[in-house]
Amino acid sequence: MKISAKKAFAFDRDGTLIWGNPPGPIDKIHLLELRKLGYSIGGSGGQLAEEQYRNWKDQEIEPDFIVYKPDLKTIKNRYKSITHIGDDISDKKIAKDAGLNYMLPEEFVIWIRKEIAKRH
Repeated sequence: MKISAKKAFAFDRDGTLIWGNPPGPIDKIHLLELRKLGYSIGGSGGQLAEEQYRNWKDQEIEPDFIVYKPDLKTIKNRYKSITHIGDDISDKKIAKDAGLNYMLPEEFVIWIRKEIAKRH
């Protein structure tokens, strides 16, 4: 499989995305702006892929990928780099074990706001 030149962000659901349980700080606008910046976006939660996909579709967002969080390593070679966003200490460990970057949801919100401001 050829590696995409794109960078990707993989989002846990609960405590990370606004539609999670509990809701997180990342909303649809953040995700769509990230895509406008040229990044691939997708789900990497602890739910089955079918449930994650349905959640994204309910938000009217077509994800570039969906992966069960413990299987993050299976998509590592699909992108130039992947950053996993999640609110739990286990998210950081899973990302590190998979050889991916990691960011807390609050850090992501600060980062994306700065990236959007650079465009304007």
